[in-house]
Amino acid sequence: MDLELVGQRLKAAYRDVVLRYRQDDETEVQTPNHRRLWTMLRSICLSFPTPTTVLDAGCGTGRYFHCLENVKHLVGVDVSPDMLKAAEDPVLSEQISAQRIDLSCQNIFRASFAPATFDFIYSLGMFGNGCPVTTQICERFFAWLKPGGKLFFDALSVTNLPLRLRLRHSARRLTRAVLPARMKRRLDERQARLPLFALTRPALAAIMRTTPFIDFHISTQTSQSPLWGGIRLECLALKQPD
Repeated sequence: MDLELVGQRLKAAYRDVVLRYRQDDETEVQTPNHRRLWTMLRSICLSFPTPTTVLDAGCGTGRYFHCLENVKHLVGVDVSPDMLKAAEDPVLSEQISAQRIDLSCQNIFRASFAPATFDFIYSLGMFGNGCPVTTQICERFFAWLKPGGKLFFDALSVTNLPLRLRLRHSARRLTRAVLPARMKRRLDERQARLPLFALTRPALAAIMRTTPFIDFHISTQTSQSPLWGGIRLECLALKQPD
C-alpha cells in the first residue's frame, strides 16, 4: 500500500473539514466517552514517577492535549497542516499543563525520531479512518519509546461496518494472499482512494504479536458520543524495562 498516497489524500480531505472538527471538539469534550479517555490518558501519564515526553500521533486539532498531566514535552504530529493550525488553539487550552508543545507536519509512517525519545505514545482516532495498524508502525513506536514506555491507541472495529462491507472486508483479507502481484497492486490502489481500515479484535491481536511488544492488552469500547459513536478497539502496550 502506498502510504504516501494515503497521506496526501487525507491531507486534502481534512482541508475541507478542519473547521467542523474544531467546532466538534467543543461538543465532544462534554461526553462520557471523552471523560473516560481523559481518565485513561491522565492515569497513564501519572504512572510515570517523573515528568514525561509524550507523542500524540495523528493529533488533529489537539483534542486530547488538555487530558495530559505530568508532561514536560508534548510532540503533536499530523499529516494535515490545517489540523495543526487548529491545534495551536486547542479545546480547553486553559487546562493544558504540558510545559512545552511542538507541532510537526509529518506522515507518521514516514516520521523520524531518535530511538528512546518518548515515555508515552498515544494515537486516538487515527487508525481505521485513513490509516492502517501495521507491524511497521508499531515497530516504529516501539523504537521511539524508552524502556518502560507505554503505547495507547484505538482502532476502528469491523463491527461498525454494514454487513455488506464486513463480508467484503473478510473476502478481501482471505483472497489477497493468493492473488498475483498485479492484482494486489490494484487492490492497494483502490483502497488508497477509499482508506477505511477496520479490524476485528483477533486481527489486531495477531498484528500486535508480530511486533516487539510482548506485553499488551486489547479491549473493546462502545462510544456513546453523539459525534463519533460505535465500537472501537483499544490497545495498551508496554515496552519492557531494561
